[in-house]
Amino acid sequence: MRKVKVIINFLRIAVPSLIEFARNVVTKMTGNTNFPTPDVPPAQITAAAGALETKYNAAQGGGKQQTADMHQARKALEDLLHKQGLYVERIANGNEAIILGSGYGTSKQPAPALHPDFTVVNGKHEGEMILKHKAVKGAAAWVWELCPDPLADEKWVVAGYSSQTTFTAKGLKPGTKYWFRAAYIAKDGLSQWCDPFSKIAM
Repeated sequence: MRKVKVIINFLRIAVPSLIEFARNVVTKMTGNTNFPTPDVPPAQITAAAGALETKYNAAQGGGKQQTADMHQARKALEDLLHKQGLYVERIANGNEAIILGSGYGTSKQPAPALHPDFTVVNGKHEGEMILKHKAVKGAAAWVWELCPDPLADEKWVVAGYSSQTTFTAKGLKPGTKYWFRAAYIAKDGLSQWCDPFSKIAM
């Protein structure tokens, strides 16, 4: 039987999703008795994720240097997550439950949720979130919705509409976790909603 391994390829994960993944790994591994002495201290991953978030926000609308700084910060975080993933794989020794308990995905499970087409980042002002979706051919307008955590179908509300692929949600409560999703309007009507993305308002 093929041995279960840890997924440690992060190339296709958008920066906001990579940051969220890293913080989830820290949460899952902190205090986890299966991982008493991780190769990478959780605080180091937390710091790297925070640094990447800062560089990512600075690169939005920034110049080449800001973008280069962001890529450098991303590589630093990926290197730490790769090293930690190898530690998890060594400790788990093929035990799928132990691997999943670390926050990492396995070779027999779907990879962590990816959001290559939809991103959410904190805005420049308090209580703002900038939502962005990859352009879709035939889309005439966009509908943006939000849902305060915990996620529930009946709690979704329309945050706004736009003709562009970006939208700024305002009036959010700092420190509160929100879920966001988007759909586009075409000649055939409203599309399916994209996978929801969570973010804590600042």
